[in-house]
Amino acid sequence: MHRPVRHACGLAALALAAGLAATLPATENPPAVATEATDDAPIPLLPTPIVSLTRTGQFQVMTLDADASRAGLAMAAEVWQTLATPLSLPAGGFATPVEVHLVLPEKWAGPGVFRVTPEAGGRVSLAFRWTAEPAGSETLRRALVQALLVQRAFALHGATAPGLKVPAWLEDACVVWSITRERPAVLDAWQDEAAGQAAPPLATLLGRVRGTPPDRAQQLALLWLLGHLQADSGDAARRWPQLLRAVLGGEDTAAALTRLYADYFKDDGARELWWQVGFYAQNRQAAQAIETAAESRVWLAERVRWPARRGENEVTLDLEEIFSARTAPWVADELRQRLAQLRAGLATGRLHPFYRNATMSLGRAYDAARAGDAKAFTAAQADLLRDIADGRELEQASKAALDALDKAVSSNLGADLKMK
Repeated sequence: MHRPVRHACGLAALALAAGLAATLPATENPPAVATEATDDAPIPLLPTPIVSLTRTGQFQVMTLDADASRAGLAMAAEVWQTLATPLSLPAGGFATPVEVHLVLPEKWAGPGVFRVTPEAGGRVSLAFRWTAEPAGSETLRRALVQALLVQRAFALHGATAPGLKVPAWLEDACVVWSITRERPAVLDAWQDEAAGQAAPPLATLLGRVRGTPPDRAQQLALLWLLGHLQADSGDAARRWPQLLRAVLGGEDTAAALTRLYADYFKDDGARELWWQVGFYAQNRQAAQAIETAAESRVWLAERVRWPARRGENEVTLDLEEIFSARTAPWVADELRQRLAQLRAGLATGRLHPFYRNATMSLGRAYDAARAGDAKAFTAAQADLLRDIADGRELEQASKAALDALDKAVSSNLGADLKMK
């Protein structure tokens, strides 16, 4: 077997560690196992996923199926990331993560597809009947959203507080928010679809009953409602976080809305007009389809990092080890999935321009690994090293320029005020 040159990999690994990997916390209990290998044989890496964390205090995924582990972790990370702002999720995670059990169909018992269970000590567990069908992935998203909202209620009020609940409208709104914030193209399409529709009555949306899926008009309107509540939250009183706390604590949403947003309306008629204005403002708002440089750097780092176990030790595999183990079934499958993710990231146009070249270089490295082309693999790593360094340099220079501009503007403003 041809092996890439060690020093090239070492340089690439150094650049990744300095430029990318430092932006990510370590992944606990990753879904892969590596064992020692001789210099002449590929590293035998066998998938034995048991327990994995998206990040500390977020979601802990438990399953016996390798595909379920990868898909579940990806969806859980996506749900947390997309709802971090509207739900004011703690940066360091909760005291205990949401436990997610992805149960194979033959092991599933009882009715339904998923169950969210509050447990002693403020822990929340989610049992989900795992299915690989695409439709099942959106059901998993809903299950994760519901479990996350229950955990948020515990964090705000304590596990023993009476009256904790997750209103149906809030769960539905968070589901569609998560979908559209992860996929800007979907948001664009939904905005076009909603352009010719009237706003459903606010009372109908707030009075939704759990178990009945929203119709299409309600589904779109709930997305705009969540955006409107945040947009009119205000800088001082911060109405939206207070509303979230109130409704998760059991207060009626309409009553809490009247109490907290009373500056905008004085009666039901004025409240409905306020909602309709917000509905049209939100569905005509331009979508932000380009990530910040930092967001793209983190996204790229997640697709470079290969956590695994070697015996009892947790390790991060370098790219040379991945090349050597490319024929292992789980590595080959993971290479295929990561290539698809890289291509999708480039196709959507969301990636920041500073890291597009590095994304393409990483894609060429993974393509070469799949083909077993050691020469192309080494060349792609050299390109990746340079592109990462260029991206970090551009990011830092851009930040320095903006900081200097802000300082100059503030200085000039101060001088003008003194003159007056």
